[in-house]
Order: sequence, then C-alpha cells, then structure tokens
Amino acid sequence: MENNSQELETKTSNKDMWLFLIVLDVIFLCVFGFFLYKYFAAHMINPAPAVVQETEAVDALPEISEEVIMVTQTNVIKPPVAVKEETIVAAPKAKPQAVADKKSQQVAEKKSQQVAETKPQSVPVVASKTPAKESIVVAPVVANSKYRRVTFKWFGDGKQVSIVSGFTMSKPQALKKVGDHWEITLSIAPGTYKFLYIIDGKNTRDPYAAEKDGRSLVVIK
Repeated sequence: MENNSQELETKTSNKDMWLFLIVLDVIFLCVFGFFLYKYFAAHMINPAPAVVQETEAVDALPEISEEVIMVTQTNVIKPPVAVKEETIVAAPKAKPQAVADKKSQQVAEKKSQQVAETKPQSVPVVASKTPAKESIVVAPVVANSKYRRVTFKWFGDGKQVSIVSGFTMSKPQALKKVGDHWEITLSIAPGTYKFLYIIDGKNTRDPYAAEKDGRSLVVIK
C-alpha cells in the first residue's frame, strides 16, 4: 500500500510541473506575439507619414528648379553690348549740361561783382566799451578799528543775489536791491580775499574785479 501511494504522489507532482510549464509557455507566446504585432503594425501596415514627407519634398523641387531656370534665362537674355551702348550714348549728353552750368556760374559771378561795385562801402562800426563800474567800495580807515567797511555791488540781472567768501565764513550773504544794482556792506579785516556772487543759484564772478583761480579777487589794505 505504501508503494502505491508514493507512485500516485509522484505522478500528481509530475502532472503539476507539466501544467505549470505549459501555462508559462502560453503566457510567453502571448507576450511575444503582442510585441511582434506592434512592431509589424508600426513599420509595415502604416507607412503613411513617410509617403507624405516624400510627396512634399517632391512637390517642392519643381518650384526651386523653375526659379533657377528663370534666373539663368534672365542672365542669358541681357547682353553686355546693351550696357556699352547706353554708356556711349549717355556720355555726350553730360557735356552740354556741364557747359551750361559753367556759363550760368560766370553770369552769376559777373552780376555779383556789378552789385558789389554799385553798393557803397560800409564803414566798420566799433563797439563802444562800457566803462568800468566801481563794484567794490572800501570806506576810509576808522581810528582804533581793526576792520574796514567794504561795500560790494552787483550791477547785473538776477532775482536772488548773494556773496560767498572767506570773510563770510563760506556762508552766502544776501545782497539787497538798491536802485539799478544789488549791494551789501561788510566789516572785513585787511587782507587778500577770493569771492564769488551766487546769482539765482549759479556761481558768477564780478566782471569789474580782478580774477584769480576762477574767482574774483579783492585786496583790502
């Protein structure tokens, strides 16, 4: 009894092995067949895009060739002799125009000479120099005083006028409008000073004073 049971178990195990292998073979064949179908379907059954590209390339070729033929035909039709004839014909036409221009220039020069001779000679006008104005006035020496009273005057135009220098401690001092000019009177110790006027925000030299290093100069003794 024991031998019969062992033979049955071996037979059933062999059958199971064969069934398992058959199932694997079927699955492999299905997968392989699916990939083969996709490959042949992509490359053999649907070749439409390649045909379209070829037809487009073939259709584009005649247009290029026709343009090339037209360019070559136009180059061949134009003979070089025609250019030479045009230049030969145009050359003599330019000469009478140049002669006419020369004659008109000569006539114009003669007329201008005649007009210049008839006009009376103009007398040169000499511009009169404006007299220098006293823009800096130093008062007489006061006894027992180390400072001098100095009046600065600005005779130009401006809406706001001020003066800046070492004697103002580098701070602008405003001038007052007096008649036709602006002026200010300051107490200054004797010495040599450089100064500038500030006219509407612009640094300006005194046109009636001496100059040094781009600034106006005043000497107080």
